[in-house]
Amino acid sequence: MTSDLAGLLGAPVSFEALKHKPGRRRTLRATGPRDSAIVKVYASERAATVAERVGALGAGPAEPMVPRVLLCDRPRRMVVLSYVPGKPLREAVLAGDVEACARAGSALGAWHRFWRGRAPRCLNPHTSERELEIIDERARALPTETAARVRVLARRLRPAWSCPTVVHRDLYEDQVVIGERVGLIDLDDAALGPPELDIGNLLAHLELRALRDGAGLDGIAEPLLVGYAASGAVLNPLLLDRCRRLSLLRLAGIHREPDLLTLAASPGLGTPT
Repeated sequence: MTSDLAGLLGAPVSFEALKHKPGRRRTLRATGPRDSAIVKVYASERAATVAERVGALGAGPAEPMVPRVLLCDRPRRMVVLSYVPGKPLREAVLAGDVEACARAGSALGAWHRFWRGRAPRCLNPHTSERELEIIDERARALPTETAARVRVLARRLRPAWSCPTVVHRDLYEDQVVIGERVGLIDLDDAALGPPELDIGNLLAHLELRALRDGAGLDGIAEPLLVGYAASGAVLNPLLLDRCRRLSLLRLAGIHREPDLLTLAASPGLGTPT
């Protein structure tokens, strides 16, 4: 691996571990004299699929900037992606930087708008049925009574949605980076779906952060949504709220935060019931 990367980045190459999800993948930053890159090593045979998805999304708009595929090594189950510079949106949220949040919203709107009706064939639809399956899987980690409540709420929220555009599918504040251009990273699970799924997921993660940090969300969600609308992209308020609440239910299963169930049980952020 080091010799391949030296050809791309120069030698010597140093490595920094970024994430390790046992049984799924390891993510590292490789740095050489010429450049840096992101290296993903998978436990499964996903490397080629991820490389195809990320490569196809390179044909999108100039902003948000997405990684380029530098190398796909199937035998080693490895993908090497270009480094997208910038600081995670999380930092702007914690600092109350409304301008950065508006920039992020505008870039996300431009991305959804660009791909509407012309999404790459290599991406699969992410249906509402699949979303409910994922929530059900996450609920298995909860106590029986709580899991039953999650499933009841999810069935009540079940929306019928179409899949008109590209969606990130795992969008939260660390997957959006703010630099000279807004960037999007970790596109492994990109799919076709409603734009409300991405924005609802992002808002749900921001609510989780607000619960943990005691930070208010009121001054952050609004500029994000205003920026999104300024791009010319349109969100359905009812579907957005349902997607947000479904994401809260999924996060409740992952993080075991009971307050997330309370948030998911009622509409929020000024959306209709």
